[in-house]
Amino acid sequence: MESVQENKEISREARVFANKTARSIAEIQQSVNNMADVLVFLEVLGYDDRTAKRNGFENLYELAKYVYNFVDAYDDDDKSHTSNSFAMEVPSTKKRLAESLSMIFPWLGSLVLLFLTGVSLWMAWDLPASVTTAFLAGVFLGLVVTEGLLQNYNRLFSFYYSQTNIGEIKRSIERSYVLAGVILSGTVALLYGVSELANIPLELAMIAAVSTVTISLHRISYVIMYALKKLTHIGISYAIALGVLAGVFFLAPDAIPDVTVRYFAALGSAFAVLSSFAMYHHYKIMGKSSTSIVAKNAPHFYSPLTVNDNTITSRFGVQLWECLPYFMYGTFYFILLFADRAISWFFNPVSVTAANGTILPLSFNSIYHIGADLALLVILPVAIMQYVITSPIYALVHNRAIVLKVSENKKIDWFLQYSYHKLMAASIAVSVAGALILNLVAPAIIIGYLGGSEVSMRILTFASAGAVFLSVFAANGVFMIFLGKVKALAQVSLAAAFIVIVGGTFLAQYGGFENIVIAYLAATVFAGMASTVAMRVAIRKAASLLFARYI
Repeated sequence: MESVQENKEISREARVFANKTARSIAEIQQSVNNMADVLVFLEVLGYDDRTAKRNGFENLYELAKYVYNFVDAYDDDDKSHTSNSFAMEVPSTKKRLAESLSMIFPWLGSLVLLFLTGVSLWMAWDLPASVTTAFLAGVFLGLVVTEGLLQNYNRLFSFYYSQTNIGEIKRSIERSYVLAGVILSGTVALLYGVSELANIPLELAMIAAVSTVTISLHRISYVIMYALKKLTHIGISYAIALGVLAGVFFLAPDAIPDVTVRYFAALGSAFAVLSSFAMYHHYKIMGKSSTSIVAKNAPHFYSPLTVNDNTITSRFGVQLWECLPYFMYGTFYFILLFADRAISWFFNPVSVTAANGTILPLSFNSIYHIGADLALLVILPVAIMQYVITSPIYALVHNRAIVLKVSENKKIDWFLQYSYHKLMAASIAVSVAGALILNLVAPAIIIGYLGGSEVSMRILTFASAGAVFLSVFAANGVFMIFLGKVKALAQVSLAAAFIVIVGGTFLAQYGGFENIVIAYLAATVFAGMASTVAMRVAIRKAASLLFARYI
């Protein structure tokens, strides 16, 4: 029996409405099998009998029946889209370059500010030696104690955000801050305990504690922004913060005549600027309901019914255990990066006396830092290049995997091997070129501008060579994490950190602080070579490791 709608002439407005409805259904589900499915999707879209009547149909059933007769036509129109619906977007080289520059902007901005003005987020050459030592000791300590936590936090947040598991996202944020609080409380207690035992003035211990807490909280608060690639906000926040830092320090000598107080006032102002951006992004996630955060590829009118704040609570202890290799890798990588500088403080021939007359057990070694810190410039262009090359690899592999047959698995192996060799060759070429250029211009910078010495020049030579091997280690690290070989990566970083600490202490004890850099070079050579050996084994079966991890 024919329905009333079939005998009734359909107006043009009703046909337009039905065509839009059919297209909307096709966006949700391709190849609708029966009219019941059409009816269900109409209800999901929020249609009811009143909507149908307003647009020229007797009821929702009649609209579903009418739409079902031609909804397949939109499947035919979108065949090219459907065939590529599982493909991932590969960002352009220009976009990847912009992302890499935005992510590395804090380091670039700090270095530029340091060498142009003598002041940065990390150092101030004009501060009293005791204050500089306490301040930078806190900075380095904060970097080391929080890097492992940041590795865990970033992985958990990114994983649950990709699932739109908002309940677990909020829990991961809360848990990470609680864990950070425990770690920082223990660190601050240790600082005050050491200062009491060594008779170090309380104000120096307070400076170290404040710098530890502020750098730690800043890095933790920006995990969300880096994970979500809020690159514009990152760039703007650091640009404003660096401007405020320099402005307060150089433009307020009359209001704050004391150099130390003015410097920390400038740092506090910059920290407030950075924190305001972080608080905004935390509020966007913690202060909104789960339904406000949906997958990017969902239709604009569709709100997933499964997204809920009240998800099953995960076991944080299990998460920490699973992420332990990442925690170890992050922690020991920063120890490898900065341990030689800290050791040089203990063997600095220039001692520093505190206000209470106590000779400090360590003092900031500017001679060593001038050479070692300048060598880090080698790593910056390498890091940019590595991001540009590696960031699209997962998408490229995914797009190949969805069109290749199982028997063509070797093609994935070849592509990954080619990508790895390309990354390694580029890392070596860029880092070697950077080290050579740096050593050529170093005399003008170190001796002519920074007031260094031949000892600083010698330290730069060894440290820049170490930066080349550190770049190799970083390139291997990217692929080892990608292929799930993070345990081996953690073991290598642990051994390398042990080499620089034990070797640096031994060489400084019997040869002078300038020989610590030899231990640093030995540690980076070991890290680069050991990780390369591990990768040579893993890259032979790269596709199998990749699919075992992600599928």
